[in-house]
Amino acid sequence: MNNDWSIEQTKKLFSLVYDNAQKGVGLTSAFSQMAKESGKSANSVRNYYYAQLKIFLMLPDLRRSLGIKTVSMRKENFKIFSEKEIVELVECILVGKAQGKSIRAVINERARFDKKLALRYQNKYRSMVATHEDKVQKIMKSLRERKVEYFNPYTNKIVRSDASEDNLARLAEYVESLDSTQVVDAIKMLLSKQNGA
Repeated sequence: MNNDWSIEQTKKLFSLVYDNAQKGVGLTSAFSQMAKESGKSANSVRNYYYAQLKIFLMLPDLRRSLGIKTVSMRKENFKIFSEKEIVELVECILVGKAQGKSIRAVINERARFDKKLALRYQNKYRSMVATHEDKVQKIMKSLRERKVEYFNPYTNKIVRSDASEDNLARLAEYVESLDSTQVVDAIKMLLSKQNGA
């Protein structure tokens, strides 16, 4: 893998980042596109971008002479969601989806049609569903206990407010929350009880 950067590649990278920022698209997309075009890893592209950005901020004449535009990095772009904000966001989307709204519509309403904020909400929701299933399951359990209808993103089904009384639905949700080893153990236990062991 070639980690040497030409002036043209540097210009291209900063151009991609700038264009994406104007469209409200995150840096990761620009890094991925540059990685594909250059044959470098996305991490290498990201590291180079931030190192080069520091240089351009210290030497604005160099940046201007190359015709490179930089994106102002405001602190609010890096604001971390609190635990309460995450729970409220996920609940809002799951409940809104159960009411027949699209995820995008719920997010746009919550963000008051602020594109950058909507993108942050969308990315956080996707991240929660993809990598924090345990937390999403807890949020769904809380909604179920409060008898609030919600959308289950793992089964793609709406869970009705009376589903908490439905033992089959409860069992299905419980099994979905188990990892593969726990499922195998549960099946073995059920089979042993069925065989009278």
